[in-house]
Amino acid sequence: MYKKIILLCALLFISTYTVAEENKDSNSTKTMLKKKKTLSGKKLVVFVSNGDLQVAGMGFGMALSGVKQGADVTIVIAANALKYALKDGEQNIYFAKDRTPRALLEEAVKSGAIIQLCSANTNEMGLDEDDFIDGAKEVISTEIFAKVFESEAKIISF
Repeated sequence: MYKKIILLCALLFISTYTVAEENKDSNSTKTMLKKKKTLSGKKLVVFVSNGDLQVAGMGFGMALSGVKQGADVTIVIAANALKYALKDGEQNIYFAKDRTPRALLEEAVKSGAIIQLCSANTNEMGLDEDDFIDGAKEVISTEIFAKVFESEAKIISF
């Protein structure tokens, strides 16, 4: 039941910000879906600490969708979800996006997202920044709070 609710929320979020537009050229009569940058200027902080593939994948997928729609996105990764930001190691595919969580994070960084790693958790696990994908930065709680308390920032937690 919980997974169905999360999936429904994701679909509502994505469909809210996707607009169908006619795109007819001389070679095509197809109607194409275009994602407008409807979140431009908005701030989104996505906390992902759950190590479950479906839960973490949804968090990373939501963050990626947000950044692609123009939001200023910060992904805070902690606890068991840190494994998905590691450079090395095999990962299963998150089927809703047909990619691994690592691939979603890498694409989010390339699209402009910031990835913050909870330094308390990385230290506890004996990991350092070099163990993680490019663009992921270890931070202390005050740096996380700085993003959370930015004016009009919205927070989603997984």
